[in-house]
Amino acid sequence: MTLGIADHVAAGANAAFQAANGADLVESFHSNLRDERARGRLDAVQRPVARGVGNAGGAVMGVAATAAVAPAVGVATAAPRLAGAAALTGREIAAIIGGGGVAGLGVQIGTDTLQGRPSTAADSVGAAIGGAVGAAALPAGPVRAGAFGAAATTMAQDYLNGRTPSSDDAAQAAFLGGVFAGFADGAAQRWSNGLSTKGKGDLGDLLGITRSKLNGEPRPFVGYWPRNGDEVVDAENWIPITKKRDYINEERTLYWYPDGVSENLIRFEDKFGFDARLTPNQIIAQKVIGDRFILYHTVPPDVGKAASAISSPLAPPVLDQNK
Repeated sequence: MTLGIADHVAAGANAAFQAANGADLVESFHSNLRDERARGRLDAVQRPVARGVGNAGGAVMGVAATAAVAPAVGVATAAPRLAGAAALTGREIAAIIGGGGVAGLGVQIGTDTLQGRPSTAADSVGAAIGGAVGAAALPAGPVRAGAFGAAATTMAQDYLNGRTPSSDDAAQAAFLGGVFAGFADGAAQRWSNGLSTKGKGDLGDLLGITRSKLNGEPRPFVGYWPRNGDEVVDAENWIPITKKRDYINEERTLYWYPDGVSENLIRFEDKFGFDARLTPNQIIAQKVIGDRFILYHTVPPDVGKAASAISSPLAPPVLDQNK
């Protein structure tokens, strides 16, 4: 049974042996890869049933193999959040899936441009489908999501171009997509987790502002401060300002500084990182304001998932270039 990467593994093993005996490693690899693929085509003619059964399992096994090579990032884990942190809404999930489709399309067009060839409609649509599938699968973990997305891209492009979808190609794409996703996930997590305190605060603000916009609550007013004394009136009487005190009690002895306020007077607090904490007054504000206090807490695995969704669509074009 082929895993879809069997040709590459066998070619690499033979090339390594030949290189140890003085042959050129790169030339030996490509020569052996051509031989392995020729052997596969011969099998397809002489033993079509066995070959078909092997290929059918290959696509599935290729996805499973990605979890085996990177189990730490292939398994979905619940990232720790602060108490009361807002979960993803339907709008945000739809935006993530749509963003995955855009990423797939962008990578396809970009790689086609670099290779000096026009992007066909079939390849573009197939890449967008695969990108969306990968983004939708992110709850399963970046590696598995990258594998599913890359495999979906390859099979969709085959179908839309009038070719019989190749489970061998899909399995190879799954494996490479998972590898790309795993590396991107790890790199993005290390980068974001290594930011300074200010850097993490700025990143949390940026992501929080993005989420509030996606949910239809943009923040035209950064701080809570009505123009007419202490009375809360309509938006026309507000002035855009930097972070300002928001008093929690009537005695005006307790206050906090919201990261943003929407026209509907919803207060936002943005946090980033595993070490993020609410201050005592923010905790009080969260209890007093209730559902009009929205806490967005983002952690490095969230950034890793975003990076993986952008990188895994590279797998199908890379494999296509090497065919």
